[in-house]
Amino acid sequence: MSVLANLGSALATLKIREAIKKISSGKRTSFGGGADAALAHKLRADSFSNYAASMNLDDALAALRVTQTSLDEIATLNQRLSELGALNTNNSLLSTEDTAALNKETASITTAIDNIVANTKYNNVALLGTSDVNLTIGASPNGSNQLTITIGGISSIASVTSASSATSTANTLKSTLGTDQGQVSGATAAAIARKNVTSTTSAILEAAAENKNSADLAAETAKLTKNVLLNKVSLSLSAQANNIQSSKLKLLG
Repeated sequence: MSVLANLGSALATLKIREAIKKISSGKRTSFGGGADAALAHKLRADSFSNYAASMNLDDALAALRVTQTSLDEIATLNQRLSELGALNTNNSLLSTEDTAALNKETASITTAIDNIVANTKYNNVALLGTSDVNLTIGASPNGSNQLTITIGGISSIASVTSASSATSTANTLKSTLGTDQGQVSGATAAAIARKNVTSTTSAILEAAAENKNSADLAAETAKLTKNVLLNKVSLSLSAQANNIQSSKLKLLG
């Protein structure tokens, strides 16, 4: 009886230590938790990959906002360029000084537009240019199915210095801007949607990993209480067995 009681006490003590370890750390131990721990590591790695993709898309959205701002400013300047062309059509009533002023403003606007195109950048990466700009964004956790952004080129117009050419130049640029703004708007919508997916997926996977790796505190507390009681009972039985054995020895003596 004493041997069984001592064995019960030893087993209860082991389980008590295991429960205390889980409760104090909040994590599952290696006792029977190997598969869960491996799955938790995989889920967390996938979560980090999705988070990185989400951060890439944040950068893409910031770059697209910069691009949209530049296109809006170019559109405003182009509207004025169109107005200058319309004013110039009334040239029979314009003085030489009036025509010179229109030409000077035309040259200033076309130069400003070229400067905006040349200097629209994000992290020193060109976002606008005289030829198409193609950007590839790491938008997925596995390196495939990336987000590709294309922004059409804007031809240089700085050579246009006469208001007599302002109308035709403005009409051509207006068409180009319409295409570019559509591309930026579409890319922005795609980037927002994919960021929502990757950021949400990252959070879900992190929560799942934490759930797999975390101890059930309520269950472990119940186990701890149970094994503490079993240990006390085993120790009591062991003590009683020892007393009985001692009494027998006295009787024999």
